[in-house]
Amino acid sequence: MGFTVLSIAVPASAASGQVTQFRFHGTFAEAFSFTRTKTSFTDISVSAVKAKQGSQLFADVFQGRLKNGQFLGGTDTSLRGPGGKDFVTSGFAFAISVPKLADASVSGSGLPARTCTIDANGNQTGCKRTTLSLNVTWTGHGPITRTVSNFHMKTAGFSMSSHSSGTDRAATATGTVAGRTLTAKQQQFADLGTAKSADIKRCIGNAC
Repeated sequence: MGFTVLSIAVPASAASGQVTQFRFHGTFAEAFSFTRTKTSFTDISVSAVKAKQGSQLFADVFQGRLKNGQFLGGTDTSLRGPGGKDFVTSGFAFAISVPKLADASVSGSGLPARTCTIDANGNQTGCKRTTLSLNVTWTGHGPITRTVSNFHMKTAGFSMSSHSSGTDRAATATGTVAGRTLTAKQQQFADLGTAKSADIKRCIGNAC
């Protein structure tokens, strides 16, 4: 899963050490498409997450110019949240059918974003504020995959325990992002699913 995890940290300190917990429980849908011609290419990425701790949406459209297969530069338009984050936490609607993962949708209009100019060396040369609108739907297909993992580690003065489980289903995503069309033919991957995770870290003395 390529989405950004929303988490909550709950520290509990005592004279003997410190315990920190990170937890996530939610649903997600994501998609990536790529198109190319002799003179240009376009990457479209979108990822939506809904969790008990809150929701977030990431969307990005990168458009590049080509000449004889060489990159000449381009523009990158992406959402821009508070504090310069590359995602927003409000102003959009995200829905997903659980547990069958049959479909999902995300939509938003006039969301805060920025467009940056990229030179032929891949350097960012300037950005300007803009807005971004999107409307994307996912249709699940194929079997639902279920995963469970556990991890434990312990060293002098430090220990960590991690548990995660979830479901995932391949999907077809279609719609529009920042005025660009997302089609099944252009799609590189898309999926939707659920996830639960919990990490507990314990430290004592100088290991904290």
